Amino acid sequence: MAHEPTSLARRSFLALASAAVGAAWLRPAWTLGAERLGPSLARDHGLALRVPRRTINGSKVPIVVEVAEPMTPGHHVTRVRVTNESDPIATKGVFDFTPANGRVYLAFQARTHEGASEFTATATCNRHGDFSARSPIEIPPGAGGCSGVPPAFERTSGDDIRAPVIRIPALVDRGVIRRGEFFLVQVKMRHPNRTGLTFRNGRFVQESEPIHLDSLEVFYGGAPVSHFALTSALSDDPFFTFGLLARRTGTIRVVATNSRGQQLDAEHELRVA
Repeated sequence: MAHEPTSLARRSFLALASAAVGAAWLRPAWTLGAERLGPSLARDHGLALRVPRRTINGSKVPIVVEVAEPMTPGHHVTRVRVTNESDPIATKGVFDFTPANGRVYLAFQARTHEGASEFTATATCNRHGDFSARSPIEIPPGAGGCSGVPPAFERTSGDDIRAPVIRIPALVDRGVIRRGEFFLVQVKMRHPNRTGLTFRNGRFVQESEPIHLDSLEVFYGGAPVSHFALTSALSDDPFFTFGLLARRTGTIRVVATNSRGQQLDAEHELRVA
């Protein structure tokens, strides 16, 4: 169980966020991809996918997905799937949402192999089906990624696992969240995520058993809100950011399960003004 972080934990969050941003790309430039389904649906379903144009760390590529969806019970995005079909682990994650999220906002980090490739985010609307956004990325040789090649930036030594920690930036900044407000939740944890692959003689070889987070479940006030299905393409020591709609005072709980069946969880009490 984890409550509001101490100042040391806050600094850890900031350090991790900075590493995911400052160390992750060669220059501070994003590619923004979007494909929409006609004028009216473009207004309701604006899908934005942001990845760096070029990065020197293929083991920790920052990915942000946003959808301008009303997220009402009758009209909302139910799922976002993030892929890179050029990679041996093509699916980076499948993320299920509900109207309780308030808005689709998702940020995380994943592995991708060296070379030029393209990320795709596909969102599913409960009324209008699928729509996608695509963004290219380039990773130089030797910059890590899906294989066992040591990346330019890696986690500190050790394969220890620690429970998740929840942080709500709005509470840290101003100490209050209003009813009806959309707010962001950050979840970080120390956990190795390894594909077990090695790139040898021009192809990927499964050299060892993968270990990774298999899922992350989000509950608010005891009710399920989101389910994130994850793969070994997730970066080490994952850091997620997603949104919730403040409806009432209650407990935010996350439950992480890894590929070995271990479960780790954290809770954060949320008081709504």
